[in-house]
Amino acid sequence: MGTQLLVTTDNGLEYVLLDELRELAPSTSVLRVFSGRLLVQCSASDLANVLRSRIANNVYVVLQIFEGVRTLDDVYRCVKSIDYTELVKPSESFAVRPERIGEHSFTSVDIARVAGQAVIDSYLESLSVRPRVDLDNPDIEFYVELNGDTLFVAIKATRTSLHRRGYKVFTHPASLKTTIAAAMIRLSGWRREEGLLDPMCGGGTILIEAALIEKCIETVCFKLSELLSNPAMQRVGFSALRELEKICEARGCEPLHMGILGIEKSPVYAEGGVINAKFAGVDDVVKVLVGDCRRWIRRCAWIFRELGAEPRVAIFNPPYGVRMRDREAMYKLYRSVLMELERAGFGKAVFITSAIGSAESALRTLKRVEKVERLYTIHGTLPSYIYVVDIG
Repeated sequence: MGTQLLVTTDNGLEYVLLDELRELAPSTSVLRVFSGRLLVQCSASDLANVLRSRIANNVYVVLQIFEGVRTLDDVYRCVKSIDYTELVKPSESFAVRPERIGEHSFTSVDIARVAGQAVIDSYLESLSVRPRVDLDNPDIEFYVELNGDTLFVAIKATRTSLHRRGYKVFTHPASLKTTIAAAMIRLSGWRREEGLLDPMCGGGTILIEAALIEKCIETVCFKLSELLSNPAMQRVGFSALRELEKICEARGCEPLHMGILGIEKSPVYAEGGVINAKFAGVDDVVKVLVGDCRRWIRRCAWIFRELGAEPRVAIFNPPYGVRMRDREAMYKLYRSVLMELERAGFGKAVFITSAIGSAESALRTLKRVEKVERLYTIHGTLPSYIYVVDIG
């Protein structure tokens, strides 16, 4: 039958994740697509490939799915029906991490309380031993999600989200989430042999995510220690963990060129981006220029060609105007950057913003726009669009 996985991503990126998983694990079948989540079924060997996702935030190994769950009594009954004796040893502790999606007469805290008691009671009935609860540092984490009237009971693969790669030692105040950056790169269609520019690179997230692809470094390697230290994953995904160890030991591949460039107006942020790239192990590939991107974009196109890489793709996270009172200035910034990319010969621009009005107005000023795609997502707490613009 295989293993069922609940794979989460940022709202709006479900089909980008689906496309990625079909590439990583072609034999994986998709059972359900819903807001910020995919329910998939895969073989034990393909579990490792699903965990290689650069766009997924979390991967949960599903123990059981229950339909028609509407009350806390239903939650208790369903969770208690599962046998936990093969997952939690008597000497180990556990915690329940709840999620509630939809309208219910109770909270996620209530779900955690009821589900936790159900695990204890199930264990007591089976072994006459009461398992320890440790909410701060448990050996095993169970994930219980009530989505509408569907209840998922699962094991969390990593303690922290997969988007926390660990390389952001310098924190930019408007830092882009790594998984969103990876999704934007995928949406751009960028290939390793092409040049990639981030004209407003800040702390370097987009550049680093591209450089990891350039050097064939798997982002799951940043989470390998968390996976290996999870006793439940050792029991339900042993072969996958061994495969991931081999992948991470391979240490990537040689970059094709040095054509991943960033421009940053602030010297402090530019230095921070370089520091982050160093911690990610890609500072040999990423180059950051300090200055106003409006004066450097065409120069970067020339640099790409000197490196033997076509200046095809620009991906960036511009200011959203949350703190800017002069919306006219923001519109002018968007317009000038897009026009410079057009003049420099870039074929595609991908950017994310919640300043929809400024973006739409700026796009109307371009002369050679062939196609504009808009993908709705949430960045932090801000409803935003990812724009994918084909420039003729």
